[in-house]
Amino acid sequence: MPENAGEVIPESGSYDKGSSITLEAKSDNNYEFTRWSGDISDTSNPFTIILNSEMNVVAEFSEIIVSSKDTDGDGVDDSKDLCPSTPSGFLVDESGCKIKNEFDDNYFLVWGDEFSYDGNLDNSKWHHQVIPPNNGSWWNDELQHYTNNSKNSFVSDGTMKIVAIKENHTVNNSTKNYTSARLNSKFGFKYGRVDVRAKLPSTQGTWPAIWTLGTNINEVGNYFGDSEGSVGWPKCGEIDIMEQNGWNKNELYGYFHFANSQGVYNNHGDVTTINNASGSYHVYSMEWTNDKIRILLDNNEFVSLTNNSNVPYDNPHYLLLNIAVGGNLGGDVSSSFSEDSMEIDYVRVFKKE
Repeated sequence: MPENAGEVIPESGSYDKGSSITLEAKSDNNYEFTRWSGDISDTSNPFTIILNSEMNVVAEFSEIIVSSKDTDGDGVDDSKDLCPSTPSGFLVDESGCKIKNEFDDNYFLVWGDEFSYDGNLDNSKWHHQVIPPNNGSWWNDELQHYTNNSKNSFVSDGTMKIVAIKENHTVNNSTKNYTSARLNSKFGFKYGRVDVRAKLPSTQGTWPAIWTLGTNINEVGNYFGDSEGSVGWPKCGEIDIMEQNGWNKNELYGYFHFANSQGVYNNHGDVTTINNASGSYHVYSMEWTNDKIRILLDNNEFVSLTNNSNVPYDNPHYLLLNIAVGGNLGGDVSSSFSEDSMEIDYVRVFKKE
């Protein structure tokens, strides 16, 4: 009898010859009684025997095999799934139900990273963009090279850190005095909501950004370029969910950069204030529908754009997270700068059902 499969009542004992004994097998857990064996062979339960001599009787049990079935394909067995008809593409909780956005319960989680691990970033979700696309440099007169070194991007204590460091680094015979990380999501999406909870660097000269580009951009070294790249910037469209300049850490920018239907560059954006961006977490968000794009700080909209045929926001985008150093929006770098970081608690992408 398998351990913990069941028991026999009575278990054993001494009885007079000719006594009538009724045995009952009781199964436990995921087992069921199958038959009696030993000095008898029978499948009745309970079972009565007449003792004419010493007897050895064994109750046999077999494991109940529960067939696994996941009708909606969400990874939760039907036997535990409280929402057995979840549409494909949505992530679910342990009960098999879609995960709602904390600010707007019309949106449900489709992709994200909670950084509930330590060490290198999840390679299935993130791509390090390290090839400088502008003749050995990055755009906007930036002073850094981006690397895939673990000191520039890593996960610890439940958060992901992007770290800008003052150090020399050479790529393709081009040497810069700072290193940092520029991450691409390996997930593209069209319409939905993005929430990123983060603390920003405080040092003069750092230029953190949370933003998107169209997956159709043909920029060298980006994750989607080889498979989907067909247009340049700004035809691909850019959405700056959060940019912070290097000289006023109490301001944030939300901006749209795009080419209109005639191919002419346009931009639209605004500036908002923020308190203690480096010492406290804030949620940086973007909400994108077929008729409007909104940029929000702590769920408060501060800039929006009408989405129509005159702007290129009808194709999938991917997320970018980075810290640049110096350049047009970084400005002069503090002489005392050694390193600083952007600390990210989570990245989440939601869609409506």
